[in-house]
Amino acid sequence: MQVNVFISKGNAEHAPTLLVLPYGPLAAIPRHLQGLEWRHFAVTSPDDKLLGARAAEIEADIAEDGYALVKPTG
Repeated sequence: MQVNVFISKGNAEHAPTLLVLPYGPLAAIPRHLQGLEWRHFAVTSPDDKLLGARAAEIEADIAEDGYALVKPTG
């Protein structure tokens, strides 16, 4: 499975967040997250260690909600 990864613009109060969506033409940023400024970051797989979350968690969130939110580590 491939995923699209978007990153939100961080600021002094909030660290950037990764939005992980399934790869494909039907993937869309959920309505309640569209107010944030997102920038396309990468196309990768859910088991990419740079995402900072376990692949099983990301895949489960995508299956349940259509997306996953991940706080980058580092």
